[in-house]
Amino acid sequence: FSSLPGLDPGAQTSSQEFLVPNDLIGCVIGRQGSKISEIRQMSGAHIKIGNQAEGAGERHVTITGSPVSIALAQYLITA
Repeated sequence: FSSLPGLDPGAQTSSQEFLVPNDLIGCVIGRQGSKISEIRQMSGAHIKIGNQAEGAGERHVTITGSPVSIALAQYLITA
């Protein structure tokens, strides 16, 4: 019985960073943070949304967790 790579509970956490356009960040966060809370719960990942940079058209989103939870969170955010 071999475990799949990335599903090892002892796997170290990593983080993934990407940009989300400002006009879509509201969809990601949801009403009073409901959507982002749901994504955090479903994926098990820690998601941090950066503050809007002066004059920037997008926001930094950092996802931290196991490779599987990061992939799931990224999928849920972009879906």
